[in-house]
Amino acid sequence: MDSLDEIRVVVSGATGKMGREIVRTVLARADMRLVAALGHARHLGEDIGELVLGEPCGVLVTVDMAEAMEAAQGGVLVEVSTGSNVKATVLEAFAHNVACIVGTTNVPRADEDEINALANEKGYSLLYAPNFALGAVLMMRFAAEASRYFRWAEIIERHHERKLDAPSGTARRTAELMNRARANTGFRSCSLGEENLKGARGGNMGGVRIHSVRMPGVVAQQEVVFGGTEETFHIIHNTTGRACFMPGVVFAIERVRSVKGVVNGLENIIE
Repeated sequence: MDSLDEIRVVVSGATGKMGREIVRTVLARADMRLVAALGHARHLGEDIGELVLGEPCGVLVTVDMAEAMEAAQGGVLVEVSTGSNVKATVLEAFAHNVACIVGTTNVPRADEDEINALANEKGYSLLYAPNFALGAVLMMRFAAEASRYFRWAEIIERHHERKLDAPSGTARRTAELMNRARANTGFRSCSLGEENLKGARGGNMGGVRIHSVRMPGVVAQQEVVFGGTEETFHIIHNTTGRACFMPGVVFAIERVRSVKGVVNGLENIIE
């Protein structure tokens, strides 16, 4: 029987690396109960506890979204699968009064617009968290603050070779916050005509150049570099393992049900 204080949690993408870490974290907490695990079809019917911890927890991997959301009714969905899955999973969650945390960053724009419109219209709880690491949240905040004082800035983000989207959601979110901080003046950037190899200067978001590196041996790292007269200022966040994301995941699970409509960024529910 559920404790009155337990938060029912369903993890979508539960058999992936990030999903397994979230499952491990939820199973270890007394104030949360894992009620469903949506995962890859090749693990269908397997006990997610066996996969993650080597011992059963009674929750079997499923691809049945309706069944999963029924079990989680009134609870929380943590979505860390692939962008193409997000719309269907989130809409099913809304239909079962399940608050949604979306950590997946490569959601098609049309899908995101449809989800957001429904969440805002109906007051459903929806939090986008491009990065759960508290250090990354602070990095974004400090980068926005520094943007008030520097007109030259670039972002270099590094991820493992299986990262699907480039630039990362964290890099895009950082550039968005930086541009918002300089809404009246903007950033300076070299002319595209200075490239003699297309793409060498990276992508451009409002004058902030973003460079994406993908290779083995890296989990996640982002560096924001500001330039001024005879000085540079660097803000770096380095991730060496996925466990660093878990305090942010726990915080989001605890707080997301108080959100009404769409909230972008974990930083908006921390204070």
